[in-house]
Amino acid sequence: MFDIGWSELLVIGIVALVVIGPKDLPQAFRTVGQWLAKARTLAREFQGHLDELMRESQVDDMKREFNEMTRTPDLDDMDDLMAGRTPAAPQASAAKVASPSDPEPVAPPAP
Repeated sequence: MFDIGWSELLVIGIVALVVIGPKDLPQAFRTVGQWLAKARTLAREFQGHLDELMRESQVDDMKREFNEMTRTPDLDDMDDLMAGRTPAAPQASAAKVASPSDPEPVAPPAP
């Protein structure tokens, strides 16, 4: 991650031993370890939230595409498409379904 080799770690350890002192060095290492653990936890949590957001957005897109593909167009939608307009919403077309009690239109007789 930071590309620190063993020689650099040895130099950091010697400098820490001289600056902090042998008496307080274990407490300093423990504090640094706790900070690193908190940073890793925060990074893992942040990554988890990002993964969840990506999964949710992909699921919503796939669900929308599936609904668009499985929706059957009605005649009003076809007329709109022929005229170059966008089709009506599916809720509006559901109200236009004819009930069985509606009489069938009678065509005028041919001359």
